[in-house]
Amino acid sequence: MSITTTQRQPLRALGITALGATAALTLAGCAGSGVPALEDVWPEAHASIQDATSVAVDGSVSQGDQDMTVSISGQIDDSSYSGNVAMGDVSVEILGNDEYTYMKPNTAFYEENGGGAQLQEMVGDKWLEMPAEQGGFTMSTLWDAFTEDIPSSDEFSDSEYTSEAVDLNGEEVYKYTGSTEDSDDPVSLYVSKDNKLVRLEAEAASSDDESASPSASSDSSSGTGTIDFSEWDAVETVEMPAEDTIFSVPGL
Repeated sequence: MSITTTQRQPLRALGITALGATAALTLAGCAGSGVPALEDVWPEAHASIQDATSVAVDGSVSQGDQDMTVSISGQIDDSSYSGNVAMGDVSVEILGNDEYTYMKPNTAFYEENGGGAQLQEMVGDKWLEMPAEQGGFTMSTLWDAFTEDIPSSDEFSDSEYTSEAVDLNGEEVYKYTGSTEDSDDPVSLYVSKDNKLVRLEAEAASSDDESASPSASSDSSSGTGTIDFSEWDAVETVEMPAEDTIFSVPGL
């Protein structure tokens, strides 16, 4: 593959703060032959993120001895969404709309959140109903966390990166690879041929440097993270649980 190299300034890439990975990233390097420049495809990719009405997100992070995963899809205005969130032994199945979040937590969730065996026994196999503003697992809340560090549409115009065409789940996409802003930790953005962000990969080495940038993760443990994006503006709505399958906590 033919490669050309340009010397440019560092930049930030999309953060994955919601999964505990490094937020402020840069790209560095070369451009592969036949692959469009990132600064040419990113404005449209950025617009599709900003204007998205629905999306499916699948993310996983391993940091230190902690594994975290998120799999959620739905309408970004919270009118309909569903998914699963897990951290270590804790996991929660989620279903919700802009009024209520319905959850099916596992035993570890109840134990870590003070509910214990008594609440779990009361809820049984039903969906635990929480007001959307109190649940913390709404589609919009998670989406804001995924995208809070998104670079501006023109931020890649003065950057360094390597690029190549790769196969991702049977589809040829463009991969742009570089390193973190304050270290050589790798980060990669995958963009489809129709200029949609389809994957973000990041890796962070452990660090004991107390002077590190505040934009870096507060956890000094090494870690890796991957987020896949799909079904842009194409996620179908889901039905909410039937009334007789819902447990409402008194007073909420």
